[in-house]
Amino acid sequence: MSNLTAKYISSIKPTNKINIHWDDKLKGFGLCVRSSGKKTFLLKYRVGKGRSAIVRKQSIGIHGVMTAEQARYIAKSWLLEASKGIDPCAQQKDSITLKEFGNQYIEQYAVNRKKKSSVKEDRRLIRTRLIPNFGNIRVNELTKAHVIKYYHSISHTPIIANRFLALLSCMMNLSEKWSIRPMNTNPCKYVDRYPENKRDKYLTIEKLEKVGQAMRSLKDIESHYALSAIKLLMVTGCRTGEILDMKWEYIDFENNKINLPDSKTGPRTIHLSPSAIEILHSLPKQEGFVFRSTRQNKKLTTLRCLWKKICRIAELKDFRLHDLRHTYASFAVSGGFSLPIIAKMLGHADMKTTERYAHLHQDPVNKAIDDVSLKIKKVIEI
Repeated sequence: MSNLTAKYISSIKPTNKINIHWDDKLKGFGLCVRSSGKKTFLLKYRVGKGRSAIVRKQSIGIHGVMTAEQARYIAKSWLLEASKGIDPCAQQKDSITLKEFGNQYIEQYAVNRKKKSSVKEDRRLIRTRLIPNFGNIRVNELTKAHVIKYYHSISHTPIIANRFLALLSCMMNLSEKWSIRPMNTNPCKYVDRYPENKRDKYLTIEKLEKVGQAMRSLKDIESHYALSAIKLLMVTGCRTGEILDMKWEYIDFENNKINLPDSKTGPRTIHLSPSAIEILHSLPKQEGFVFRSTRQNKKLTTLRCLWKKICRIAELKDFRLHDLRHTYASFAVSGGFSLPIIAKMLGHADMKTTERYAHLHQDPVNKAIDDVSLKIKKVIEI
């Protein structure tokens, strides 16, 4: 604990986790320091007296927007109200809008518990869906009628509709937990999700050959880094982000594997085939990211433009980069590998995700029938 003076606050350096520095002069008054460097004043207080009193923890304001003395003044006034059994933030919670709560959800929940890619998607949905349609509605006044009306209006995009509903439901659960809405009033509950037709497109050997020809025609035109990244996607079945986020320090050439400290499903080990090793050895080794932008000498951030050009040359329509991962899985399934093995190859945390490829696997009984029938046919042929 320290005296939260302006000088002391300026000296605090962020770490890779959230730290709270409590003031030694005013009990419950503190400063929350995030890994991003953002510093927020807060107050932890009891509404009333005794151990049965409800404990609250509420943000007061952002350092830089207000000074420590201004925050301390507000904290003292809140403590005075709380000592009388009055929650000083109750009125504030009652009037909070969904726009305001969206920011609160991101800062106090998402950034601490979700992956960066998920936080980015949440921010996008809040900016493009929540704020334009629900921004001015108070959190405790959002009804099921509001939710259903908008949800049905975007039924033509079922995947987006379901993602938004899931986010809104999570936010409403938090609003109950944080005493902004009464318990068990989530307006998203019992709203049936739309069925999603998962896209399963695969490239055949013939189409892969066309892709190879297109890539060879671009060899002296396009970035070697970008072409190599697409090759590595094809021979590993990795997610695009896993390839573009890869650093040389993650690669263990001695044991032919990549040790990713983080992926969509957490830390992951990717075993490298001789083809993958050859691709990696063709690249200049320098500190940092494996795949770099030749123009800026920074991390390569996208492969979409190059992939579109390859598809245009190869005369392929409506194939995404992610379909290379589906293609890798389809070859593994048709090769007779079991679904648990394929789940490990693809880094799936849930076997249900892998089971979408099960229909590609010829049933052993059917295969036996085909084999026996073929032998008999050969015998009885005239």
